[in-house]
Formats: sequence, structure tokens, C-alpha cells
Amino acid sequence: MTDGRPTAMIVRNTLAATAFALAALSGCGSGEPDLVATVTGIVEQGPTCPVETLDSPCPPAPAVGARIEVLQEGEVVASTTTDADGRFEVAVPEGAIEVRAESAVGLPSQDVATFTLDPGDDVEAAFTLDTGIR
Repeated sequence: MTDGRPTAMIVRNTLAATAFALAALSGCGSGEPDLVATVTGIVEQGPTCPVETLDSPCPPAPAVGARIEVLQEGEVVASTTTDADGRFEVAVPEGAIEVRAESAVGLPSQDVATFTLDPGDDVEAAFTLDTGIR
């Protein structure tokens, strides 16, 4: 016994206070925005052949491995890369964001889209990157 209370009661109260403090602090100070919306899309690259004619079209191809960066106030807050079909999905914070697609191979190329999102928003973006083929 300590100060008239059983030791078990003191330990239980101390554990409860510690658990409460940890729960209160768990959302504080991370500095990272909550990712509450989603951007999905496709990145294509073209042209894919040097000469395009009516009987020999040269459609864009999926931009495999293109880097997708999401910026908010100039800081990268999320990123991903495109899959074998040139598609991507990335969780993003609410508010004004800039989404950049950048080529993984060949000529450095970049395309940009901007959005203002609310929690739960899902938006689709389409990007076209220049291969440099002429």
C-alpha cells in the first residue's frame, strides 16, 4: 500500500493515464497530410514511330514506369509509378494539389494537372509524354 491506496490501483491509474496520453499524441506532430482522396489515371507516350500515315497509324503507347508525383505547396506529399498498362492510383491530401507525370526512359518529358480536392474525392487524370521521335 502507498499513500493509503492499494498498489494495484496506482498501477492501473498510471497505465490508464499513459494510454490516454499516447492516444492524444498519436495524431500530433507527424507533419504529414492525411491522404483522403484518390487520383487515378493513365500516362501515354508518343509518337511511337517516326512517320505516321493514314494506312499506318502510330498510336501512343502506355508509359510504363513513369513517375507520378503529387505536390502541395511545392512539397512532394505522395508518389507512385505507372504499371505495365501506363495506369496509376495514388492517395492524396485534400486541398489544392499538382500532379506531375514524368517519363522513365528516353527524352525527359513532363505533363502536369492541377486539382482542388475534398475528402473522399476520386478524380481521373490523363497525361501524354513526348518521346522525342520525329
